[in-house]
Amino acid sequence: MKNILSYLFIKLAGAGFSFSIFNLFIMLDASKFDMYQFSKDLSSPLYWAAFFGYGCICSIAIDLIINKVPNIGHSRKVILYLVAGFSIFFVFGFNFFTIIAGAIGALAALLFYFGSSIASKTSVFKYIFAFAMPILFLTIMSIDFTEKEQWLETKKDTSYFASFSLFNGEQQIPIKASEGQTVAATITINNENGGGHGQHILNEKGKLIPMYESTEKQIKFKAEKSGIYRIVITGDDLKGSFSVDWKLEDL
Repeated sequence: MKNILSYLFIKLAGAGFSFSIFNLFIMLDASKFDMYQFSKDLSSPLYWAAFFGYGCICSIAIDLIINKVPNIGHSRKVILYLVAGFSIFFVFGFNFFTIIAGAIGALAALLFYFGSSIASKTSVFKYIFAFAMPILFLTIMSIDFTEKEQWLETKKDTSYFASFSLFNGEQQIPIKASEGQTVAATITINNENGGGHGQHILNEKGKLIPMYESTEKQIKFKAEKSGIYRIVITGDDLKGSFSVDWKLEDL
């Protein structure tokens, strides 16, 4: 049992090492030190499943192949990892996107192999990337990194207004609705600096709610169950103000 656990920890370390390298790239390049965006990028279940699910399963399968085929060399084992990382994207067809994505997947697989090899020799490395780094990223996911400067807000029963010199992140506006009611909201954004912005709806469990009407200024959605729904306004280095006015419409 001890050997089995150690073996599984090595696989988790390989996944954690590859996951950490990719997260470092995202934070330095794609997110450009925007911790709010970085925490949102981390929140994708598919992102975690690719490294800690698919990656570990493929690595174990490769080990089984190695044990069944005698005298297979180190270079062929590396090739198996590259194939595993590249081939998963062929489910989307064969096109320019799958080639680029496959190349990235192959790089992730190579990092997985490199990380698991080091973990098999160094206990400290193994536990850092099998446990400490994933826990760190899970902690980052749970933190709200929204930035607000000179934030002034006015809340009323059916309206919300906020002005600011900087808004980078999200502001949730709770609305209580009964099952079957339609929530119609008018959203007005005053964009003074060309910053990005958007909006979406969450239910009490934090899941996205589909909108059956959505324009630049008005959205409508139906309450599936009685409870608190949240209109989420997002800003990307935005300066200005926004207002949300809503009403409840019964069937």
